[in-house]
Amino acid sequence: MNVNIRQLEGFIQVARLGGFSHAANRLHLTQAGLSILIRKLEESLDMRLFERTTRSVVLTAAGREILPAVERILADVQSLETTARDIGAYHTARVTLALPPRLAATRLPRVLARFSIDYPHVAVTFRECIDEELISRVYTRDVDFGLTFGIEPNDMLDCEVLGEDALVAVCRPDHPLARKRSLRWLDLVGYPIITLPTASAARTLIEQQFAAIGHQLRPVYEANSLVAMEFAKEGLGVAIVSATTPVRQPDGDLVQHMLRGPIVKRQLLAVTRRKSTLSEPARALIDLFATAAARNVKSAAAPRRARRNGEAPE
Repeated sequence: MNVNIRQLEGFIQVARLGGFSHAANRLHLTQAGLSILIRKLEESLDMRLFERTTRSVVLTAAGREILPAVERILADVQSLETTARDIGAYHTARVTLALPPRLAATRLPRVLARFSIDYPHVAVTFRECIDEELISRVYTRDVDFGLTFGIEPNDMLDCEVLGEDALVAVCRPDHPLARKRSLRWLDLVGYPIITLPTASAARTLIEQQFAAIGHQLRPVYEANSLVAMEFAKEGLGVAIVSATTPVRQPDGDLVQHMLRGPIVKRQLLAVTRRKSTLSEPARALIDLFATAAARNVKSAAAPRRARRNGEAPE
């Protein structure tokens, strides 16, 4: 059986209006076109649906019997279309993402400020999580996409590179390392180090770099990036943090250096479930993160400090 919705609509209109002329106008068809639709429907169902005379068109007994079933089918189709539109509108007006707490605290506010200008009626919901939980939320489509560093794609995940995240050293302006034009990993040896917790992926990279220069990392403090920077501000050591942690101290109490020899970078990735289709707002939000990531690493490439007592930044 080869029956389509257009044929069923034609059948309903002819039955309700009692003729082909008015039904064809309602459907924006010619009478000949509508006649072809009804003939093909009758051929598919192997039954005559209308008795045609020179003066009238009336349902046959078979046509009267199937009329309620056809009306139910069309009602279900209309309900399906309405539901699909509502679902589409809901997802278009809402974006959900998962990202590490550091990105949520440092990059998300500025990105959302820009996003809200372009998409004022789109709500954004974010989940702060890392590693397995973040990937699980992407797998189960609990979120539209995730933002994370350095994971490997697989046959269920698509990973889009948005930019790079570098490791930087942060210290007070009066620290001996503050005025170096270029800061290498080897330069850190002998100074108190404040670094990220053992469980973080960045901490593993830091330990690897110390091992590469023949030293074991023995931090005096372990803390998340924002807390580590506060410790550095108090002169407790040099903090090694991600470049995604901005130095925006209004009193000029911190200096940031890109660590070199080598520069250690990780890829910032947008992670989606394979074959997922992102809404336009979700795509725009990812693009804003890519722009922010590019700006961030570029700004971290040279030593800098905030203004202090009217002094220009170095």
